[in-house]
Amino acid sequence: MVTQPHIDASSLRTLQTPTLVVAGTRDMIRARHTRKIAESLPNARLVFLQGDHFVAAKAPEAFNRAVLSFLCE
Repeated sequence: MVTQPHIDASSLRTLQTPTLVVAGTRDMIRARHTRKIAESLPNARLVFLQGDHFVAAKAPEAFNRAVLSFLCE
């Protein structure tokens, strides 16, 4: 998971559900992999928040703002 996305981009392209992809700026998952996932999803929004892989727990206010913004668009 850390070194390879292990996600088939063609499978992601079939998903039509709006999707929020959230990652930390210092995430253990490589940023290029996170970007590839978001770019492969037709209706995705990508958000990088200051923090590590556990940004939702460590920065709940920023995480909640990102989720709320996504849900209210």
